[in-house]
Amino acid sequence: MGDGVVNFLLPGDIEKKVENELVAEDAPLKADFLKVPHHGSKTSSTDAFVAAVAPKFAVVSVGEGNQFGHPVASVVERYAAAGVRCLRTDRDGEVTALTDGQTLTVQTFAEEHPR
Repeated sequence: MGDGVVNFLLPGDIEKKVENELVAEDAPLKADFLKVPHHGSKTSSTDAFVAAVAPKFAVVSVGEGNQFGHPVASVVERYAAAGVRCLRTDRDGEVTALTDGQTLTVQTFAEEHPR
């Protein structure tokens, strides 16, 4: 991240173990846009991972009223405490991230969130 380049991190269903390994090996995790790992489960989004990524936007892909209770409140609070704009597909609907490589615009079904 930096130099006016927009970065995305789409980690899929990784959990604490892999997050910790990536942080420990100093992987290039910094990103403007993060797809929240493992749907915001309690076994993901460690403090160290959130700090290493330091996203401007984090999106939780999750179904409304899902049986797992995702995202868990502690994960949502962790992103909020880090100053991250956290969007959720169960509340915000479809999320679209548009970039030309230099600027980032994130839109939800209802509104636009410029970088």
